Amino acid sequence: MSSPRREHEAIVARVVEQLRHAGFRSVESDLRIAGTNSRPDIVAWAASEDGKVVPWVVIEIKSGASSSKPEFVLPQVAQYASTLGTADNYVVMGTKWFKADRSFRRLEPVSGPTPPPFGSHGEVDDPAVVEPLLTNWLASLTREMAPRELPVGLPTLEGFSVTNEAYWRAAMRAIADTTSRSGFAQHSSSPLIAALVARLIGNRLEGLVLDPFSGVGSFLWAVADRVRGAMERGESPPNVRLLGVELEERTAAIARAIGEIAGVPTDIVAGDAFRVELPMSSAIVTAPPVGMRLPQPYELLNGRVTTDMDLAAVDLSLRHLEEGGRAVILLPRSFVYRSSGDAYREYLANEFRVGALIGTPRGAVPGTSFAGVVLVIDKGDAPGETFVGQAADDDWQVQLGVEGALTKAAVDHLDGFSEIWS
Repeated sequence: MSSPRREHEAIVARVVEQLRHAGFRSVESDLRIAGTNSRPDIVAWAASEDGKVVPWVVIEIKSGASSSKPEFVLPQVAQYASTLGTADNYVVMGTKWFKADRSFRRLEPVSGPTPPPFGSHGEVDDPAVVEPLLTNWLASLTREMAPRELPVGLPTLEGFSVTNEAYWRAAMRAIADTTSRSGFAQHSSSPLIAALVARLIGNRLEGLVLDPFSGVGSFLWAVADRVRGAMERGESPPNVRLLGVELEERTAAIARAIGEIAGVPTDIVAGDAFRVELPMSSAIVTAPPVGMRLPQPYELLNGRVTTDMDLAAVDLSLRHLEEGGRAVILLPRSFVYRSSGDAYREYLANEFRVGALIGTPRGAVPGTSFAGVVLVIDKGDAPGETFVGQAADDDWQVQLGVEGALTKAAVDHLDGFSEIWS
């Protein structure tokens, strides 16, 4: 580690201690702001006048030769403050503290941080307050680096109580923000696509919902959102349990921590879906790994053998789907036309109700360049007409939204009506 880096870390540690001594109980360093690549050196939270918790302090630290002109750092501090809404904003140069004025035109030398005027106790009910903390947590866990201690739970703001709803919404926003980033996209899905998948379960949402390739749990959390929405509207929600299986232990641990606040009984298992014992499920929502082949041949329900991950994943799902259940599976578009899958697709059409095939454009699946297709299969229903739709490139987010025309048309075809609770 370089000497400047050591000096910077030493200053950060000292400043954190000074903030705590001044009365700030919740302090975070190197916090990435959601939706940006900005990383303020230090952020501290405190209560506002109405007792709500807000980011109160942001600090940028400079050391060595870069500390000669603190005013050069003002534009950066102003940007942080504008995004976070902080009340007190500082630059620390070595051992010297400078506080920005309200217009961010000048810095005033001060002896240290001003104590929080309304204390460091309160309740957080705004997801935006805790979102940066969860975004930072996810980013730190999913960077490409040496293995680290597995997460045991979501981070919290020390001294503050956070409502479950605020935590949940912040976690969903943090996942959405982190989805498109390197090292994480392959473990998650677009929130809009996840919501579409959960919506397409339609009136089959009951009992155990399984995702055998769950990643960080995007599809399961979209299902949880449907259940939470019913409860918020005072409706009688379905009796739903969630189960995810994820090959990578660290990703499973992240999903397990999020599942603790889902508001729906959730279990996340680390393991290979083709090797662990899977239960029968009322519904299956999943997106198998893209571009992979199985290390060992897999025998399909039609008696043929394959190493094609897509075919095997669909087959695995159907094997663990109860009679009367529904599987909603996101696959590469090539699934519908690859010649190697002709026999199996014919088998599906003859033995199951292939209820819908909905095409998604390129870019709808984070971390990939392929166009996708959402496959909906009902087990136990007689084969019948398949709803086929393709979202246009220019407004697919609108068409495939929960209230989008394409989504409503698909649900209407699948269940006979579109006005089901979402």
